[in-house]
Amino acid sequence: MQYYENIVKKRNSCRGFSARKVPEEALAGIRKYYEDVESVLVEGIGTELKFYSSDSYELLKQHVGYNGICIKAPNYLVLYSDKADHYLENAGYIAQGMTLMMAELGLASCWMTIDDAAAVKKALSEDNGMEVACVVAFGYRDPENKEKRAPKITIEELCLGKDFRTEANLVRLTRELEDCLRACAHSQSFLNLQPYRLLVDYDRVSLVGLPSEMTNEADRRLNYGIVMFNFYSVMWAVRPSAPKWSFEPPERDLRLPEDVEYVASIRI
Repeated sequence: MQYYENIVKKRNSCRGFSARKVPEEALAGIRKYYEDVESVLVEGIGTELKFYSSDSYELLKQHVGYNGICIKAPNYLVLYSDKADHYLENAGYIAQGMTLMMAELGLASCWMTIDDAAAVKKALSEDNGMEVACVVAFGYRDPENKEKRAPKITIEELCLGKDFRTEANLVRLTRELEDCLRACAHSQSFLNLQPYRLLVDYDRVSLVGLPSEMTNEADRRLNYGIVMFNFYSVMWAVRPSAPKWSFEPPERDLRLPEDVEYVASIRI
């Protein structure tokens, strides 16, 4: 499937950017994607996209970072959101679409952990009545940047069967569904811990969250949005009428341990 191979799989986090300026037409293309594409997880949550230049590094470095270190980049994407149920999952979903758009444009990106969202907003002198939901550093990868691609989980490790205590049977997967699951396995997460699993039943896939002491609540929610977008984007590439993820409670017993959280499911 071209969308998985050429776009999702191609996208790789970057922590070493060149000083090369991102052209205005590239920024306009990302904004047009944000405004035109129906890439929202939860309808009705207001969001606002803003770009900031490298000058904002000094304003951001005390409050955002990757593993405690703020990444210096030519540009920063900040997605603001109304505060509502699942607004962080929705923000992760929307912003992931934009990072894949960046990959199509030859740009690299890196999700940043927000230590203090209110402080970020104050530092940027914004007063739009919304929350800072996510920050992504982006630009062109430094040609001298030799960082290795971070290892990701395999679909055999990622997937379980119809419930948490059943092994997955991946032998009879369709190529479409297999690529959707591989896209999830390729999803970025804080420190690449990928603290979630997919329960694969005959008619649906359910996303559940695992406990992770190293992942804060905001990053956990953003992670969920990212992995849900990767799954849906690959499915949508071949089946635009595919149903979207739902946060409705599961209709069947998933036999989850007490410390495992049900997140959402999607019909397949």
